[in-house]
Amino acid sequence: MVWVTIPDVSLDLRTYLQQNVKYFDIVHIHGLGHHPGRYAAAVTRQAKIPYILTPHGQLEPGISTTGGRLLKTVNWFLHDSSVVRHASALHYLTVSEAKNSFAPANLKQIVIGNGISSALCENLPVRGSWRSEIKSTLGNPDRPLAIFSGRIEPHQGLERLLPHWPALLREHPDILLVLVGSGEKPHIDALNAIIAEYSLGGHIIWTGELTGLVKWRTLVDSDVFILPAHQADTSSAIIEAMAAGLPVVLTRECHFDEVEEHHAGVIIEHGDMDAFVRAVSELVSNREIWNSMRQNAQKLVQSDFTWEASAEKLERLYESLLLHTDIPLDLLPPRDIP
Repeated sequence: MVWVTIPDVSLDLRTYLQQNVKYFDIVHIHGLGHHPGRYAAAVTRQAKIPYILTPHGQLEPGISTTGGRLLKTVNWFLHDSSVVRHASALHYLTVSEAKNSFAPANLKQIVIGNGISSALCENLPVRGSWRSEIKSTLGNPDRPLAIFSGRIEPHQGLERLLPHWPALLREHPDILLVLVGSGEKPHIDALNAIIAEYSLGGHIIWTGELTGLVKWRTLVDSDVFILPAHQADTSSAIIEAMAAGLPVVLTRECHFDEVEEHHAGVIIEHGDMDAFVRAVSELVSNREIWNSMRQNAQKLVQSDFTWEASAEKLERLYESLLLHTDIPLDLLPPRDIP
């Protein structure tokens, strides 16, 4: 058996697929709303080869795409609805994404999460090394650290959280917010203006983008991961934070209901930033809850969100589609289980 995963990266995909699609047993298309994926679906369909579509959040109401809502609507009717309708299965990254999808209900729907290497989970840096490096900034080496990690963009919601941060500081004046990532200068400037307006400069540090071991040392040395997003696909930063042993505080818009189901963190409804900072406060205050959630977070990643676990599930999905057998029950979202 042979299969191929099609990334949305190259115009050469057109020629390659025309010449080689006949050699594949199954095609896996990632992303929706882009020409390479549309062409891959058309060529694959013509060759009568099954394909799986992973929409990466693009089948959820309210998700914005480059070009605006009108262009997205036009492309949906001209191209993307056909890509979705003819897929042999839709592959979602979380249960929440599947529940929120507006795809036709008669399509096969699968949930298999993204992952990280299990070796990373088993070989985390020792806690304390990054804190030691920034001890002059920390002052108190044991002060609580809340961390945001990811691309710093408006939809990530920092601008709506920061005005509520002073309420957390009244309860925990020693807490430090660590902002990891990069973004466009106008948005960074807007965030810095909010930080200045609410006198938060002494309570926040910017690290810029971190990668590799430095990023993992920073995560391990933090206490709580935050993501107050307006909208998000399933952020790999959430998975990395849980793997590092961090309870997470997320908005419902992050589409990661498994966090709540496995007691690995707190999910905040309706963008309530007062509730958001209260959740952070409780985790910082109650080490028993914090420790329980951090253990649950690591267990959740190890069971469902390693590359090894994801690859094994994908292989079973491919085999079931090629052999025309029932999809394994553990790959179905709860609403599809009979």
